[in-house]
Amino acid sequence: MSESSEQSQAFTPVSYEIAITAEEAMLGTKKILSRQDKKLEVSIPGGVKTGSIVKLANALQVTDGHPGDILIQVKVKEEKIAAGVIEINDDSFEDEVLKCNLPVMVDFWAPWCNPCRMIAPITEKLAVEYEGRIKVCKLNVDNNPQTASKYQVLSIPQILFFKNGEAVDQSTGAVPEHVLQSKAESVLQKR
Repeated sequence: MSESSEQSQAFTPVSYEIAITAEEAMLGTKKILSRQDKKLEVSIPGGVKTGSIVKLANALQVTDGHPGDILIQVKVKEEKIAAGVIEINDDSFEDEVLKCNLPVMVDFWAPWCNPCRMIAPITEKLAVEYEGRIKVCKLNVDNNPQTASKYQVLSIPQILFFKNGEAVDQSTGAVPEHVLQSKAESVLQKR
């Protein structure tokens, strides 16, 4: 018995990195990967995080003419938070909000939420306007379900105002600037 001269070769997978937005990571997306003048559609499922790997099984057969996988590492772009606005999480909530000597306005939001995007410039403006008098924070509810659940945040955007560690007022939805400004002024007047 002789062994076949045609032995299967093991090809090393080829790796790529694809950057996607937080919204694309949450909902899933399709991207085009170009290799060897060939285009491959990459389906990235919803719920991926930075470091997740999407495997295109035997994709090198299409692009390079030999067996092998393409491994795509996902990088989720961080959302930029404006100056004056502090991004908080479940772990930092107590120190940043409940133990704060100033009143605190917390914007409960998510990257996929269009009304949250509409209200973001307003909270950013108020952070500048009330600097030193009210602390403005943002908490991503998708990444921090414990705090969102504790304060029964069921709809977003939801703004909660805290004073002396207690929630004293709130606003839900994309409200006009004067509504949040009025609530901020009211919180400042409370003893």
